Amino acid sequence: MSRVSRRAFLARAAAVGALPLLAACQQAAAPAPTAAPTQAPKPAATTAPAATAAPAATAAPAATKAGAAATAPAATAAAYTPPASIKGTSLTILEGSYFNADWQAFAKKSFEDWGTQAGVKVTADFSAWPDLQPKISAAIQAGGIDVVELWPGWNFLYQNSLVEVTDIAEAVGKAGGGYEEYVLNAGPVNGKWYGVPHGESGGLINYRVKPFQDAVKALGMTKFKPEDSSTMDMTWDEYFAIGKWVKANTGKPFGQALGHSTGDPPGFCYPYMWSNGAMEREKDGKTVVVNQPSFVDAMKKFIQAWQDAYDPTGTSWDDSANNRAWTSEQISSTYNGSSIYFACKKDFPAIAKDMNIMLLPKGSSGQRYIRHGTRTLGILKNSKNADTAKEFLKWFFGDKEYGDWFHVHEGYMTGNTKKWYNDPMWTKDPIMTIYRDVPKYGRIDGYAGPDDTKAATVYSKYIIVDMYAKAVTSKDAAGSIKWAEDELKKIYGA
Repeated sequence: MSRVSRRAFLARAAAVGALPLLAACQQAAAPAPTAAPTQAPKPAATTAPAATAAPAATAAPAATKAGAAATAPAATAAAYTPPASIKGTSLTILEGSYFNADWQAFAKKSFEDWGTQAGVKVTADFSAWPDLQPKISAAIQAGGIDVVELWPGWNFLYQNSLVEVTDIAEAVGKAGGGYEEYVLNAGPVNGKWYGVPHGESGGLINYRVKPFQDAVKALGMTKFKPEDSSTMDMTWDEYFAIGKWVKANTGKPFGQALGHSTGDPPGFCYPYMWSNGAMEREKDGKTVVVNQPSFVDAMKKFIQAWQDAYDPTGTSWDDSANNRAWTSEQISSTYNGSSIYFACKKDFPAIAKDMNIMLLPKGSSGQRYIRHGTRTLGILKNSKNADTAKEFLKWFFGDKEYGDWFHVHEGYMTGNTKKWYNDPMWTKDPIMTIYRDVPKYGRIDGYAGPDDTKAATVYSKYIIVDMYAKAVTSKDAAGSIKWAEDELKKIYGA
């Protein structure tokens, strides 16, 4: 059995640090920002619940079950029948806590129902996001957990401690018409699968409809209809122009976190770089190409936009600061996951009525990108119930079971395979429909090279994020990009 020794793991963890947790602002128990936006009051929770266990539940919420039944695709395979060989075994599952407690209760009950059907004692635990990786590392050393939820990049980090499940993963991809490209960018490790991908939550641009309507009218940008996100196919230049008008005329600037936080800062910074002709590295995995003339020009524009359109305290914001600024109505647009919309529908309905969500704008390359990896369910090598765990994965990724889980999230999670793009669920709430397009533009850290421990190191050191923070504070676009280039070369070896 190949395992990562404690010393090797700690050394690797020290080098890699916190791996990508999410490409959207939904981190549980995020640290307080060093400078909150204008003393914004803290709203009801808009981040993932920090509970380590799902609330008790004997049935999924009625509305959720109805929605799942109404939109579930027809099964394309025979109903799953657990083999008799696993009867009497046990299975312990560890996932990150779900944003919505009802979704978590649904998952917990589904897992336990499978256990009842299979004659397996199932224990499902849900950890606060900052605690998930330490618990996985502890289980690698001490055992006790069979199935773990891996966040983007962790399949590379832990590959020597995971059971290869290429046969299961490839079967799931084939049954779904092929994996989405964003899954293929981050899922297989050197052609092998150490987990089966289940998708990811997406991060997009949230904006207030009324001030955007006023801005596009005043600026003569009438091709954009803010009430209809499908018309908001704009460039970064156009987005910045709207922000400048809105800040000057309403006093409510755009808000963007540029602090050391795992979701919103990189979720904005990486795509802006990609869409303006620059990347960390080429496909060879080592040739650094961040310092491109087109990106230097784009950074100059962002520096100007930071003055004209943004709240300048964003350099110290974390993943929760823009949520507070949004719900206290201090900002008019921000990059965030759909969690901010769900939170507003529940606790701030007036704000929800005047908000919409659009794709990230296009850059000088004419392309748009979205930082979007995939989470996977993997099996630890030291599991004493690996065969049972494999059967669990086969069951969970069946059409009905995965479909029910997918529909419960109401668009919060993007599908893992292409079949889910046309799912009727996406049109139930017009504001959420835009999230089904996220997989089209998904890229992962280290692009155009593969996701790996070096890319995770760049991410954990906040090199890309700090490049922007340095630029807006120094007003030196070329210098900040040159600094990032030098730092990337140290890691990628180019």
